Amino acid sequence: MISVDKIAKLIDGKIIGDATHQVENICDIEKGKSNCITYISNDKYIKYLKNNNASVFIVNNDFDLCDYDKIFIKVLDPPSSFIKVINLFYPRLKKEPSICSSSAIGENVKLGDNLYIGPNVVIEDNVVIGDNVFINSGTYIGENTKIGKYTEIFSNVSIYRNNVIGDYCKIDSGTTIGANGFGLIKNSGKNKSIPHIGKVIIKDDVSIGANCCIDRGTINDTIIKENCRLDNLIQVGHNVIIGRGCVIAAQVGIAGSTIIKDNVTIAGQVGIIDHLIIEEGSTITAKSLVCNSVDKKSFLSGNPAQPHRDFLKQQIFLRNLTNDKDRS
Repeated sequence: MISVDKIAKLIDGKIIGDATHQVENICDIEKGKSNCITYISNDKYIKYLKNNNASVFIVNNDFDLCDYDKIFIKVLDPPSSFIKVINLFYPRLKKEPSICSSSAIGENVKLGDNLYIGPNVVIEDNVVIGDNVFINSGTYIGENTKIGKYTEIFSNVSIYRNNVIGDYCKIDSGTTIGANGFGLIKNSGKNKSIPHIGKVIIKDDVSIGANCCIDRGTINDTIIKENCRLDNLIQVGHNVIIGRGCVIAAQVGIAGSTIIKDNVTIAGQVGIIDHLIIEEGSTITAKSLVCNSVDKKSFLSGNPAQPHRDFLKQQIFLRNLTNDKDRS
């Protein structure tokens, strides 16, 4: 049980109602629960407020309270504030700094302070690991790799040789970083794989979901820049560069040497062919296939991907064509 007053101090909010009320837990806006706290991010969720059982609502500073018999906490940014409240009720399970005896650590490895290295972790020679890093069971870290401070690496991650992971990153279970890319040539009717000697460089504050594959560069590096968020089951090909603040949903495939500029959003199951440039601020909707470079702040849909308005017109035309055929 946590008081409304304590929550408000945590999120720098202004209380409208009973500051002494005790909150049991969090809840979502659609299924409010008594003595729980939720938030309203925008006007489309106001409809859930009237008959909601939740006791406390985090809202914008300019929210119109009307006559709702609830407790409100007014803040500048409700979603960010609610993240803090979630962490208050469900703090991350912290493990005491330790290095499990079943882990294998190579020569000339530089280990920071306050590390957790779990069972059966393998760390090869000349690896550098910063302070307060968390490495869970079964993870492999190849030689000459560098991992920044406060980074979390979960179970059964494979990080190949010569890669760089920044500070405050999160890499979820089953992900592989630094495998050879899909580079090959034909010679006398046979396939020959091209050796890959580039790195994967992941900058600070990057989150990579479970079972992703980030290929190393052929000669130049594959780079994922600051503050990116990658969902599960994503393939990033060799020499790809992903700019700052990009959000990429599950099952996206990005072919080699494509450049994704800053603040691009890519929805699920999008395919992007090689050697393209996706300019900053663009959005690509689910299941699109991108075959050409994309201008700044584009909004694309379809296969092949095209401006969303053109895609909708095309769908209407095809629907009308089908209806005309049925009538005839």
